Amino acid sequence: MRVASLGSGSSGNALLVEAGPGRRTKLLIDAGLSGHLIISRLRRLNVHPSQLQGVLLTHEHSDHVIGLPALMTRYSVPVVADPRTYQAMKEGFASGFRGVDTGVLAPLAPGGVPEGRSVRELEAHERLLPLPVGACSSIEDIVVESFPTSHDAVSPCGYLLSAGGCRVCVVIDSGEVTPAMLAAMQQADLLILEANHDRQRLLRGPYPESLKRRILSATGHLSNDQAADAVLRTWRADGVRWLWLSHLSRTNNTPALALKSVRARLQAANANLAQIHISVSPPGMGAVWDSTLLWQSPALWEMHL
Repeated sequence: MRVASLGSGSSGNALLVEAGPGRRTKLLIDAGLSGHLIISRLRRLNVHPSQLQGVLLTHEHSDHVIGLPALMTRYSVPVVADPRTYQAMKEGFASGFRGVDTGVLAPLAPGGVPEGRSVRELEAHERLLPLPVGACSSIEDIVVESFPTSHDAVSPCGYLLSAGGCRVCVVIDSGEVTPAMLAAMQQADLLILEANHDRQRLLRGPYPESLKRRILSATGHLSNDQAADAVLRTWRADGVRWLWLSHLSRTNNTPALALKSVRARLQAANANLAQIHISVSPPGMGAVWDSTLLWQSPALWEMHL
């Protein structure tokens, strides 16, 4: 499997996952960047949008779906989502989306849909592959398991993707860590986990109290400390894990703060940091994780106990 972050954070989120011979199966998880950005960043990875077998949606908020119209109408890329999420997405394109940082409706271009497209045009190109939250399906070479998260969306979810003996788990946009999330996370070789905010930075920051309460609620976003606790609860002492801290707030977190906080919590619990590779996914093009290269680099799997 090859996984690449096209963008992560409150300004937009998208991940590319590839698997199979010649990486023939190509999926996006979310399309929260502009269509232009997604297309240009895919091409930097030598991927044409028409090669995508689908876009998996975690939920309908704008920073996860805003680039879908370009992919749907130009390249007929299917959407893989819970039907409730898909319907809420269409309603959002018709009326406007709630901004992640502001908590208020962010109107789009006239008619709602970006880049001059109408909702009717989207419906004409509609290719929904229903995947209810909690269901499992095979998309070419990748087995996709959906599991519920806890966020203020109609049917939010995370994904566990399996191919070639490797597993990638994506858990972003959740106010708390649930048993279903933990069950998926503990299977991951690569865990892509939300570390949205530093609690004290959020409490002291400029947001109105209502928005602070929303972010801190059980249907809001995970803090750095919550992310670290989730990692500890799914710790595997007999293996090496790769951890990407993702969906960082531009206002209430920084990459350095997220890394420092998570590492400190792990060290305080006597976790061996030689068993985990931790990095932060940036708003721009991020890291590439390639399982085929890992097998060729034994040093990446070494544990110094």
